[in-house]
Amino acid sequence: MPSTNHEVRDAVIIGGGPAGAVAGVYLARAGLRPLILEKEKFPRFAVGESLLPGGNDILKDLGVWPQLEAGGFLKKYGADFTSGHSERFNRYWFRNALGKSNEHTFQVERAAFDQILLDRARAEGCEVREGMRVSSVAEDGDGFMTLGCDQASGEHLLKCRWLVDASGRSGIAGTQLKMPKVATRNRKMVALYGHFSGVRRNSGEAAGHTVIVRFKEGWFWFIPLTPDKTSIGAVVPPDLLRGHGGDLEKCFQHCVQTTPDAKSRMAQAESLQALRATADYSWRFQSFAKQRTLLTGDAAGFVDPIFSSGVMLAMKSGRLAANLIQRAELEKRSLTPGECRAYTKEISDWMHLYGRLIRSFYDRAGFEIFMHPLPYFQIPRSIGYLVGGLMDLTLSQRLRIAAFGAICRLQRIMNIAPAIPSLR
Repeated sequence: MPSTNHEVRDAVIIGGGPAGAVAGVYLARAGLRPLILEKEKFPRFAVGESLLPGGNDILKDLGVWPQLEAGGFLKKYGADFTSGHSERFNRYWFRNALGKSNEHTFQVERAAFDQILLDRARAEGCEVREGMRVSSVAEDGDGFMTLGCDQASGEHLLKCRWLVDASGRSGIAGTQLKMPKVATRNRKMVALYGHFSGVRRNSGEAAGHTVIVRFKEGWFWFIPLTPDKTSIGAVVPPDLLRGHGGDLEKCFQHCVQTTPDAKSRMAQAESLQALRATADYSWRFQSFAKQRTLLTGDAAGFVDPIFSSGVMLAMKSGRLAANLIQRAELEKRSLTPGECRAYTKEISDWMHLYGRLIRSFYDRAGFEIFMHPLPYFQIPRSIGYLVGGLMDLTLSQRLRIAAFGAICRLQRIMNIAPAIPSLR
């Protein structure tokens, strides 16, 4: 018969990834006693290995920036975008939009990066329990949340005043509390990915750039992680994978062999691990907060990974959730409906900004404009803000992004930018 334990905590965080670790640090600094529950044992593999300068301020405030500088992580000064047959090429340098102070960030192996963040949370006063899976979440109605947890010793029951869901795409709290979901993009995709050696790199400062290669059915990412290890993923429609009998290797190699740019980069490549697959379906909950519960990172909603925004959005939402809890805790109350709406709106606005770029990337006409941005109205620089992860845009910058979207729509009926034959 499994044992049953009862425990009461100030705040419980589901998940020890970037959103959970960041939320834990700021809650601990606010005087709470956060408990982080992580179902896996760290270090563990995770996809999403490219950071954006828009998250640098949090990494510096956490005190982990010196560890990243000294930890052997490759510096990332920008990002490259190219068409699969090399008809178009567009390079973004972070410094051109964000200035010298944010000219670079890092490419990271998530096992090491996430361990650094979780260790920082421990050092700041968080208790971390690994190998503990949250199986149920319920509202008590008495100002507490109740969690059922599974671990080797049996079932464990927890009560807490505050719950932060940083469980990633499983969205444990939102699902258990039956919070409605909405799709943010109708087109479903699947990512096939792994680590490789011997991949051709850029030279000079651009050696650490993320490279995105767009082909007719989907796109590749090339993320350099170490001097001879590169993360490569092919994001394709599920039908393409089914057409290869569900065989990840056959589908991946088909994409490589039919995309000259990717084939060239991988001419001497050797696989370092078996390929993995992840469904790449963009969605979010309608609301990201209730009276005692806040959803963060991918547990609030999944944004397509084209622009590497995942880790940054996770950290920013984790900090925002902790700050909101701190204000309510000082006044000994739960969150107000207005606070829940404001929290949801701020994170939704971040997702919406990237959603505009993502839609242009998947649309043939939009991608042709993206790869040949008109020099009018400083539109290229405004796009550069988002590519670098700067989301606190001014009204004029937002209007430029809106103008970019309008020009993309015009491209469908008239050739404002040169066509990309391999995509037509």
